[in-house]
Amino acid sequence: MRVGTRQTEEDADFYLDSPKVLIFNENIEELALYAEPFEAQGFEVYKCGSVESAMRCVEREDFSLALVDQGTSEFEGHPVIRHLVRYSFPVRIILLGRGNGVECLQQASELGAAEWLEKPVSISKINRIIRDFLGNPVREPSGEGGSGDTGPPAN
Repeated sequence: MRVGTRQTEEDADFYLDSPKVLIFNENIEELALYAEPFEAQGFEVYKCGSVESAMRCVEREDFSLALVDQGTSEFEGHPVIRHLVRYSFPVRIILLGRGNGVECLQQASELGAAEWLEKPVSISKINRIIRDFLGNPVREPSGEGGSGDTGPPAN
């Protein structure tokens, strides 16, 4: 499911060139937390809480960056990484996992993951990812002023 809040025509042009970010995490609270800094910087973020929804997004969109949760020791994020490499290459993939995921890290690296971050991931680390992997967007999209209005500016 595509998740986005950008609805104005002015924003449509901005988002055509804006990097798209996929975040896969089956923990809904973490999903929202990790998406927040990207959204605040004006990136188009696709938040996926299941492997199936992540794979559907990957088939429909090209992503510049993907944060993929390792999941449990069963490595639920593995098929998402495979799908990203197949459909959205080149894409920078960052695996999020617990400290005991050495085998998962090795598998993800072999598939093309650029980096591994131990969970929980701090907001400062997310901001570093934005800076190092995406840079900053050219401008903030309209309607982000906190008023909740997503329509065109009044004349």
